[in-house]
Order: sequence, then structure tokens, then C-alpha cells
Amino acid sequence: MCGIIAYAGGQPVAPILVSGLRALEYRGYDSAGIGVQSGNGAITVTRALGVDQLEEAVEGRASNGDAGTPESTVGVAHTRWATHGGVTIPNAHPHTSADGRVAVVHNGIVENYMALKAGLSDTRYPFTSETDSEVIAHLIARYIASGDSLAAGVRCTASRLQGASSFVATSADEPGVIVGVRLGNAGGIVVGIGDGFHLLASDVLAILPHTDRVVYLHSGEVVSINASGAKFTDLNGMSIDRPSVKTSRNIEAAAKGEHPHFMAKEIAEQPEAVSSTMRRRVDFENGTLDLPELPYTDGDIRSIDRVIVSGMGTSLHAGMYGARMIETLAGIPAHAENASELRYRSTSINGRTLVISVTQSGETADTLAAMEQATNSGAKQIALVEADGTQATLVADGTLYLGAGQEIGVASTKTMMCSLAVLYQLAVYLGIRRDALSAQQVGEMVSHLSRLPGLIAEMLEDGGRCERLAVEKLKDRRHLLYLGRGALHPMAMEGALKMKELAYLHAEGYPAGEMKHGPIALIAEEMPTVALAPQGALYDKMVGNINEVKARGGEVIALATCGDSLMPDLADEVLWLPEAPEWIIPMLSLVPMQQLAYYTSVALGLDPDKPRNLAKSVTVE
Repeated sequence: MCGIIAYAGGQPVAPILVSGLRALEYRGYDSAGIGVQSGNGAITVTRALGVDQLEEAVEGRASNGDAGTPESTVGVAHTRWATHGGVTIPNAHPHTSADGRVAVVHNGIVENYMALKAGLSDTRYPFTSETDSEVIAHLIARYIASGDSLAAGVRCTASRLQGASSFVATSADEPGVIVGVRLGNAGGIVVGIGDGFHLLASDVLAILPHTDRVVYLHSGEVVSINASGAKFTDLNGMSIDRPSVKTSRNIEAAAKGEHPHFMAKEIAEQPEAVSSTMRRRVDFENGTLDLPELPYTDGDIRSIDRVIVSGMGTSLHAGMYGARMIETLAGIPAHAENASELRYRSTSINGRTLVISVTQSGETADTLAAMEQATNSGAKQIALVEADGTQATLVADGTLYLGAGQEIGVASTKTMMCSLAVLYQLAVYLGIRRDALSAQQVGEMVSHLSRLPGLIAEMLEDGGRCERLAVEKLKDRRHLLYLGRGALHPMAMEGALKMKELAYLHAEGYPAGEMKHGPIALIAEEMPTVALAPQGALYDKMVGNINEVKARGGEVIALATCGDSLMPDLADEVLWLPEAPEWIIPMLSLVPMQQLAYYTSVALGLDPDKPRNLAKSVTVE
């Protein structure tokens, strides 16, 4: 969840670290801090409640000749999403040893920190925070005091930690050196390889202004950097050869352009993002589709007798849609599972099971843990991710990249849309390889995909109506109900999630038929219902559900197909969806629900890019 950046080189380090934290702020913005190796052989730490306050504090110290001076060219920094201890400056990172000569920034959870802390309870190791992270600094300092190098101290400390963690440390006793380690499925560490400098960061986005040559640290690996090089070892100190690669990510994504928020920009980017998911996979001219990234033979695919789509939050909602698609188009029993529960459930996963893990970041801790379980059970595995080089890509047999481009807004928009588009392609692909679809059917579905970017662009043009509804109907309400049937049920859940994330309104997404089994008791004038009711096989049933809401005094905002003559008289407000194929409509329904949540957040004076208590990448369990 937290963001880490470290730099060793020849440039003033404080501006580099603060700039890097801004790129990583989506990972947590409870507090922030930097620790730099100062010219006096010490480490100077500056901490604050947020990056803006941190920058002011650093500039203030620099003006006094304290921190951020030209001779400070090595340092570590951190932006925090709180897990242990409140949002306070004492709990902000970096954490230091008692003598202030070791500084540590940490991402993850130390599950056995209480036991470790008890072993350090004498006066030589005074604890000043409520965090689990501080124990790491004291342990490293103890190893250094016994004669170990910083790298050896990090390795020895790492061997004693339980739980998934990644941390970076520097010591005043080794000028110019920074050491990082990754343990388990905690948020990764990317090593930036430069000419006369090296960096460590939680996300390549913080590195891109400086270099596009990177190495992704694997679990159980340690890296030691200085200005001139990077050395990789395992936890036993054995050298590892890790050549760098050129990242495919780009820095342009970190700019809002003409948009007031990243979320607005990313909603607007969805037509192009969806187009990118289809490049090199879909042949529109010949009406064919292929996924060359997947390593399976026809025999492998025909042997599959069960599909589990795993994810968390928005990714789970995408998985629910994907499971329906796969079951319908490929004829394989399929269902979606919450990854945090799948990992603990006794399932009949085996070599005939295909596990599809949807994780935009590729680093979601619960999803990675479920993937490990699937690996141990011999299952086939596909990962749907945006970022290359992430842990999910290392575990899976094959990776389907979303092609959405970097998403900065914490609440997923374009990555959700691209997840649905890729799952659609995967379902068709499996249907082709299992001879469940005719060439004519495949051609029709390819044709449907070809229309998708244009239809999304058409939907974006109705943003003004969503803004009006947000201001006039939603910002003063405290509760909302979202209803959908079939493949629109997970979209209703996604719409409710977006409203919760961005506007902090209580919202629930339900299968419409379930409304009568409890939620109907909440129906009242002050609780609007968003009803996903396009034309289709389930339209009449949705009309019945809307009538049930209206009969109890509820207000209805309907998403309906253009030309529906009934809905304007039935619903209080209508947001129009274009005529489109059954499996495309769920994707189109996302757009107005994203806009409703965005504009409601703005109308309430909130920042939709930084919803409270949330982080983009959930790397703790």
C-alpha cells in the first residue's frame, strides 16, 4: 500500500525524493517523510502529514543548510497508508534506530513484530512509534553494531520477519549505500538503472523521469545500490545475475493535461484504452481473434473442466462478468471468487482447473496468495494485469496485459473497462479453441468489439446530464441502491462501489431479484435507486423491479436503451444507453455510473483522486 523511493547518485536528493513521492502518492497519503545521508555523517529525517507539508518542511530545512543541501545526494523516502498506528508524525516513515544512524522505509506488515519488539525491549532500543515497521530499524542497527555490513544486517533482519514485506534501508556508517529487500507478496521493488545513479521504488512511475532501464526484484531477493552500480543477492548473500529491461510504461500518464482530476482524464481515455486492448489480438478485417500470449495447446484448453476468476474489489466485479462470459461462450463451468476467501477455502482445484486472476497492479496481496495456492494445486493460471514485471506475471503461465496505460486515480475506471474487454476476448478465445463457437459467431463478436470504442465515446458525451443529477439529486442523499440482472448485476455492484469510494455515500449493489429479500425494507424517497434496465431478455423483470420501488415511494434513476418509450414515464430520471449487443451493454453502463460518482464527489467538495482511507495498490492482507 505504501510508496517507497530511494536514490543514490550525484544530484541533490531531496527534490528527487519529493517528486518521486508525488508519483507514488496514490499508494497512500496519510503521511510522508524523507531520510537523507547528510554531509556530517548522519541521517537527517524530515516527516509530515502529507507530501505538500513535507515539501514545505524540506525547503525550510534546506534554507537553514540542514537537509536537501547539494551535498545530500543519497536518501530514502516514503508515503504512508496506515496499517499499524494512527496517522501521526511519530508513525510516519522513515523510522530510525536509537542512535539515528539507520533509517528504514517499509511497505507491508510484520506479523510477528510484537514478539520481535519484546526481544528489543531494553533501553538500548527505545520505540517512539506505534508501527510494526520501527522494529526493522532497531534490528538492522543491532546487526550492524555486532559487525555486520548494512546488506548483511538487512538480510539477517529479513530472515526474522513473518509476513509479506518490502523495505529499504540506509546507514550513516556506509555513505552512499542503500539496500532493499522483497519478502513474499508485498508491494514490489523496482530498481532503476542509471548512468552515475540508481534508484529503488515501489512503482516504475517514480523512476521514469530519470531512467527507463529497470529490474523488478523478486521475492527473497536483496539489492544494494550506490551511484555506480546495483548488486543482487538472495537472502543467504549468494550473488544473482539480474539484467535490466526497458520498461514499456511512460511518463505522460502522470500528467492531468486539461482535466481537473486524473479520474476525469482516465474516464475520457477509455475509448483509446479499449482500442489498445485489441491491438495484435483482434483481426477486424477477417473477423478473427487470437491470444498469442497464452502458452496452452488445444489439448490443454479442452482438458479444462472448471474456471475460477479471482479478484478483489473492482477486479472481482470484472471477474463476475468474465465468468458469465466464459460459461456462456466456451461452455466451461465458471464462477468468480473473492481472492481473500479463495485462498482459505478448500476447493477442488487441480490440473484441470483454470484460474484467471484479475489484478490491475499485479501486486494485490490477497490475489497473489490465492495464485500461490492455485500453483500448489497444479492449476493452469492466467493473469490479467496492467503493469509489466509484477509478481502476478511471474506466477502465471501467461499474462494478458490490459493495455489501459497508467491509471493514477485511486478508483479504477479505465482499467475496469479494459478488464471487461480483455475478459470478453478471453471468453471468445476459449470458445474458439474448444470448438464451442462457429466462425460466424466469432465474426459477429469481433464486429461487436469493433464498435465498442465508438460506443464508449458516445456515452461520454452525456456527462453533463450526470453532473446535473449529481448536483440536484445525489449530493444531499446518504444512501443509494443499485440494481441489475444477469451480467449487469456485477456492474450494479461496481456502480455502488464507485459511489462509496468517491462520495462516501452508503451504496449497495444487488441482483434485482434479491431486492425483495431484505433491501426493499430500505426503499424510501430519500434513497434513490439506480436501475440498470436496458432492452434485452431480462427487461420485463427489471421493469417489475422498478415498479416495486416506485410503489414504495422510491426515486428511480434508470439506465435504459435509447428509444425506450416506457422508461421516461416509469423512472424519475433516465440515462440513455445506445443500442448494443447483450455482452457489450455492461461495459457501456459503466460510463454513466463512473460519471455519477465522480460528479457527486466534486459536488461535495471532495478530491476524487484521493479518496480517504484508500490506496491504489493493496499490498497488505
